[in-house]
Amino acid sequence: MSRSGLALTIGFAAEAVRESAPHIQCVAPRAATPFVADTLHGVGARSLVTGTSPDALAAAGGAEAVVMDLAALSSEWNDAIVATAARLDQAGQPWVLDLTPLGSLPLDRGRVDALLAHRPTIVRVHPEEIGGFSGDGVDAAIVWGESAERVTYGGREVDVPRGSEMLAQIPGVRSAVSALIGACAVMTGPLEASLAGAAWLALASERAEEHARGPASFRTTLIDALWTVRGDEIAEYLKV
Repeated sequence: MSRSGLALTIGFAAEAVRESAPHIQCVAPRAATPFVADTLHGVGARSLVTGTSPDALAAAGGAEAVVMDLAALSSEWNDAIVATAARLDQAGQPWVLDLTPLGSLPLDRGRVDALLAHRPTIVRVHPEEIGGFSGDGVDAAIVWGESAERVTYGGREVDVPRGSEMLAQIPGVRSAVSALIGACAVMTGPLEASLAGAAWLALASERAEEHARGPASFRTTLIDALWTVRGDEIAEYLKV
């Protein structure tokens, strides 16, 4: 895809999220739940943020995209998790796997490999958190770094601005970025969705910082900024 074609697709994906209000389920840590939900509704999507009980995981079949945060999965691991990933794979539903460790505990590579076997659409990973992960053999877009600053897919690599430093003061930002990426994955391919979701929050955060007086006002202003960012502005921000 040409640079201009990529820009058009990214812009379309963001506008399509706002117009069609996709239903996104996020299996995320409890501390992230409020911000993840607010972020999704801030871009016009619908949210269901759950834990990992069998009933909660069964709801994934009714979502248009699913996000699984390994920090939440690790704390409540059960046999239904891998089975849910298998169902998503078989149904062709887009799903995002965020390889976030639970606190300082190392990631369980057996669990990671079991989930990767069911072909997530997009994988988020920080090299410092999972040593030796290169993405080789993984048929997914890889979103690298805590702040989603780089995306690789199909031999292509695109950098993403980090956004405001104030994002570090908001619990649940990493999960929220994954949720936005998941919403965009309903509308377009893995590379475009990863770029659109990551840059959407980064751009909104820079605008929010201009009007914030501290973390509380920044959080509120950020949600409002997400609502007003246009798809073409996201593509321009990425310089694609």
